[in-house]
Amino acid sequence: MIGSVFLETYKQTWKQMVYWGVGLAAMALMVVLMVPLFDMQDVKDLLETFPPIILAMVGIGKELEIFATNEGFVAMGFFGKSALIFAVYPVVMGMRITANEEDAGTMDVLLSLPVQRARVIVEKFLAYSVSIVGVVLLIYLGMQLGVSIAGVDLDVARLAEVTFYLIPLMVFIMAVTMLIAVVVRRRSIALGIVTAFVIASYMLQTIGAVAEGTVAEPIGSISFLTYYNAGDILTEGFIWPHIAGFVVVSAVLLLASLYQYERRDIAV
Repeated sequence: MIGSVFLETYKQTWKQMVYWGVGLAAMALMVVLMVPLFDMQDVKDLLETFPPIILAMVGIGKELEIFATNEGFVAMGFFGKSALIFAVYPVVMGMRITANEEDAGTMDVLLSLPVQRARVIVEKFLAYSVSIVGVVLLIYLGMQLGVSIAGVDLDVARLAEVTFYLIPLMVFIMAVTMLIAVVVRRRSIALGIVTAFVIASYMLQTIGAVAEGTVAEPIGSISFLTYYNAGDILTEGFIWPHIAGFVVVSAVLLLASLYQYERRDIAV
């Protein structure tokens, strides 16, 4: 039956989706509840005393006036360097597509059934992508609950854009994890490589932000974090070329994973 792998994968995942989503929603709720406790002008004055490297490390560039707003405070407190917070879930899901089952010795059992390898990969990828959407929706609901409780004046439309921008970002991270796991095979090694990839991206983005206006600034463009900037999203809304880039690269990574997985032996 077409879709059976998708449905079974989602059945096994929805509880984790809820746990992660509720936990992250609670964090978003707490940040929103903190907004009335601060004077945003004082926040801006405080930020101006920090050296550029510290601001870059928390995801703030020169646009301090953006972060001296209620929306900016939430973006800085919750979405700044979001990949370091949210990368864990898509990495876990990406490892589940092939690596976990191969390490457990169950993937060969699954593939002994009349089911194609490509179908297993695609349907699992889609199921985990849906779970990512679920996590992000719960985050947004937590933020909305905070707005209702605190009665704080927030541009919820702008914050919705910052929140739902996480979907292509997290799917991209999952696709990277999946390809690495398919190529490397060993779960522990793949996890180490993915962790190094995320940390290296963080460092490159930070260096690029600190070196703004110098010859070293283009280094930041190598990092995927550069293309998820809460300040830019608050100012411009959805940055469609960046979103399209995440989608296209994720699709290419999925195709590369399919190509590699079809041509290698399954670990048992």
